[in-house]
Amino acid sequence: MKTKVSIVRCDRYEPVKLKQAVNKAFELLGGLSSFIKKGERVVLKPNLLSAGPPERGVATNAEVVRAVAMLVKECGAIPLIGDNPGGSVTPRNAYEGSGFSRMAKEEGIELLEVKNIKMVSGIPIASYFFECDKIISLPKMKTHSLMVLTGAVKNMYGAVSGLNKSEYHKRFPRPDQFVDVLINVYGAVMPCLSLMDGIIAMHGDGPASGDLKEAGLLMASQDGVALDAVFSHLIGMEPFDVLTTKFAHEKGLGNGDMEKIEIAGEKVENCIIRDFKLPSSKIIMKIPEPFMSTLASLVRFGPFIVEKLCKKCMICAESCPVAAITVNERKSVIDGRKCIRCMCCHEVCPHRAVILRRNILARAFGL
Repeated sequence: MKTKVSIVRCDRYEPVKLKQAVNKAFELLGGLSSFIKKGERVVLKPNLLSAGPPERGVATNAEVVRAVAMLVKECGAIPLIGDNPGGSVTPRNAYEGSGFSRMAKEEGIELLEVKNIKMVSGIPIASYFFECDKIISLPKMKTHSLMVLTGAVKNMYGAVSGLNKSEYHKRFPRPDQFVDVLINVYGAVMPCLSLMDGIIAMHGDGPASGDLKEAGLLMASQDGVALDAVFSHLIGMEPFDVLTTKFAHEKGLGNGDMEKIEIAGEKVENCIIRDFKLPSSKIIMKIPEPFMSTLASLVRFGPFIVEKLCKKCMICAESCPVAAITVNERKSVIDGRKCIRCMCCHEVCPHRAVILRRNILARAFGL
């Protein structure tokens, strides 16, 4: 049996058209009622990275979540919305800034915040992910400065409580280390369905400072690993070059092999996303393994604060797991000697003031 991933065209967040497209994406998988039953409490888990407004394209669009919530209600179930943003941004601030508070009030949906945690493999996860009946993951189609891409698998890292995320970045700063944390969380709170918001994607230096890309797609699957594999395939990447896909596949948490994935709806060849830019940090991927230890000390990249864009909000400094950032009236600077290049500051900055910068050698090699 092949894993099924549905692809549906949708070019804007107009509520009526969007709901029809979301419903079609689920119908191609057998219909939402095949996964959600009457009376169940269903947590909808969007990607709410920060308190940025919808037009910035950083978060899963609130209208996508509204459409899913309405369909959950039609199944006789109870939708809830829950996420834990990174850094020092609180869920309440993220809900308000991204338009979720208004939408939830209009639809009568509870917005969840962490009250209790459950330790899973030593990782503190918001208890509401274990107190519900089902989880639907609603990731945003984006690049990621540390993990290259962020999709259905990484989206569930939002289940981890608050500033604990920064602590794991400190303990596991390299992608090949951090991926184990992501896979453990995904395995602990695996969703029954994932729907990716690819109507307006983000490419380049995501997940917060990239450029917007009109992809015009919604994709769904009960297998988040397969969904991520199709995402990477559409932008011209090998699925197993994405560490979350590779390791989740190897651990039996899903299928990342394109030959074993069935596409329903639009044809893959008609949905290729051209000129999709990967983050500057992709230089790591380009260094051959035998030369990694030698070149890694020479070919460098890292976060840099653009002073004229910095609003002195302190979010980056408060989120830095190694206290490498100084922000005051005179300067905003990252101490390169302390920086572990976890990219937390780049990820959480709401003003696009933290950029990724390469050294001269990296640029000379075209990295």
